[in-house]
Amino acid sequence: MRIPRFYLAANYQPGLVIELDKDQAHYALTVLRLKNGHQIQVFDGQGQQADARLQVMGRRDAQVVLGDSISRPACESPLNTLLVQGISRGERMDYSLQKAVELGVSAIQPVFTERCEVRLDEDKAEKRRQQWQALVISACEQSGRCVVPEVKPLITLEHWFAQNPNQPYPKGTRGLVLDPYSTKTFNEIEKPNLTQSLALLIGPEGGLTEQEVEQAQAQGLQGIRLGPRILRTETAAPVILSLLQARWGDFF
Repeated sequence: MRIPRFYLAANYQPGLVIELDKDQAHYALTVLRLKNGHQIQVFDGQGQQADARLQVMGRRDAQVVLGDSISRPACESPLNTLLVQGISRGERMDYSLQKAVELGVSAIQPVFTERCEVRLDEDKAEKRRQQWQALVISACEQSGRCVVPEVKPLITLEHWFAQNPNQPYPKGTRGLVLDPYSTKTFNEIEKPNLTQSLALLIGPEGGLTEQEVEQAQAQGLQGIRLGPRILRTETAAPVILSLLQARWGDFF
């Protein structure tokens, strides 16, 4: 039987009482129909997990009481991956981020690219980032992760290039840019340096422009194609993360 999991940021210690917020209480009491004393798990987003039990305080109010079992499960990938995802519309972006979290991504950098069809002002961009962060937390609750990947503030691809100038790495590749017209395949890339962050640049609907791919390669990202077919933007992230986890990660 699957144990319900909740993200609760706190300094965990046995016997600690934590209030559920309005949305969490609604989910626990109305959606899951949990009763007083129900056993649950909570995690702090920094790697800790604890057994706990639910205390129902009212029709819409609940809290949890931590038990004695507080641990750091080994459920994070040895790969340190940064998904640099071209912003796409609606559910496509949601799907990409949700599956990336399930597949062990470390952090997410949404970027506006030349062919990006989404236009957001500063306030709406931050609201969208918060929505994606909530989606990431939900994916962690579902998948058993205890570390919550950060969804970084939305910026342009040019801005990301400027923030991350090319620097020599001790060995291995700095990152990958997915390009269906590249002559190189996944099997030809070098083993990543597991002590460094591996950037994975993926375009939006319509893909990256030729110039953007060239800029990425000038920044130290290696262009590769994923087979003979062109993948949708929401498919590309789960595929490349699955390949990386199977080759060098924790898919054993």
